[in-house]
Amino acid sequence: MRRITREETPEFWSKSIRKYRNYDDLENSEAGRELRGMLRRHLIMLQGGLCAYCCKEIADENSLNEHIKPRSTFPDLSLDYENLVASCITANTCGSKKGNAYRELFISPLDEHCEDHFKYTPDGSIVGTTTSGVYTCDLLNLNAYELKQARKAVIKICRSYHNWRVQCLSRI
Repeated sequence: MRRITREETPEFWSKSIRKYRNYDDLENSEAGRELRGMLRRHLIMLQGGLCAYCCKEIADENSLNEHIKPRSTFPDLSLDYENLVASCITANTCGSKKGNAYRELFISPLDEHCEDHFKYTPDGSIVGTTTSGVYTCDLLNLNAYELKQARKAVIKICRSYHNWRVQCLSRI
């Protein structure tokens, strides 16, 4: 997980949500569904096209608007911009895995020091370095086989590039 830095709430969101009582109301109208789509595209752009939790590449068609604090437990935060991120729709990881589970131990990618709770290992694993980090890794299933393999492949590419660069520089 990497930190997501946010700007102020976008004007299109703050103006439009005044018409709705909660996020469920957005699902009941075409305008509300379009607003959800606009928000998702905005969040994906801010997140550099990556899932807020696993950093897998996402686009509009393979992502969802994820409530950090579930709307079932925190209905008053269901339209709060600071409670929303874009997540992949992988069935056994991230927002899909988290569902309505949430404890105050959960590390949000919007937290200033979120990265301090995790360590990446050469085998592609993410290890929680704090109780909160362990809880978050487990809740989001961040060490699912496919995620570990993808991270491992990236690490291999980075090492390969580093070794190539060292060889090139030693010839100068």
